[in-house]
Amino acid sequence: MVAVKKLDPYDAPKVNHMSQDQLKGRVLLVEDDELTGSWLQKEMTHKGLNCMWVKNCRDASQALADHQFHAVITDVYLEGGKSGLDLIQELDGQGLPIVVITSRADLEIAKTSLNKGATHLLEKPFEPNELFKILERAWDEPRGLIGMMERFFDLHHFTPKEREISRLVLKGLSNREIAEVMGNTEKTIKFHLTVIFQKCAVKSRTEFFNMIFPT
Repeated sequence: MVAVKKLDPYDAPKVNHMSQDQLKGRVLLVEDDELTGSWLQKEMTHKGLNCMWVKNCRDASQALADHQFHAVITDVYLEGGKSGLDLIQELDGQGLPIVVITSRADLEIAKTSLNKGATHLLEKPFEPNELFKILERAWDEPRGLIGMMERFFDLHHFTPKEREISRLVLKGLSNREIAEVMGNTEKTIKFHLTVIFQKCAVKSRTEFFNMIFPT
């Protein structure tokens, strides 16, 4: 399984995909065709996305270990032995939306891609807006709950400590249980939660949960 970096050392715009004109987020593009890769990177950058482009699964795995991304876009057929389908399988369970692009979108490829963990399939040629709409949908769908949570942390500038506490809060742990897990006092956890709630302009755990996962 590919190791996906969870923290946020990557200098990129904060996510705010609700803007009508711009789509903010960090995307890993895996495409070995020069023309397609260059075109997609240019279009995504123009849209406001921070796009890193690599050409094979090896470089994709390294990028995912070094940086945090909010979505992966990959071609099926890649140079270097492993295919986009191999990458999808390695990413399964990580919570990242995965868009598969291919010039041969037959039923078998579609079925295999979805079974391995892809969220969407996009057949070449396509217009950039088709891809942007897919990304917006993917970030709003329940299947991308982990991605939604991490992007929320990005947007509100959570520290690594605040991220860790927030994940435990969202799992339903009490302040005392969080303190035991993290080796802190309950008073320390309460302090961090106060800061977290202030950053999010909420007053309770329920409001915090509903802000991240609106119903």
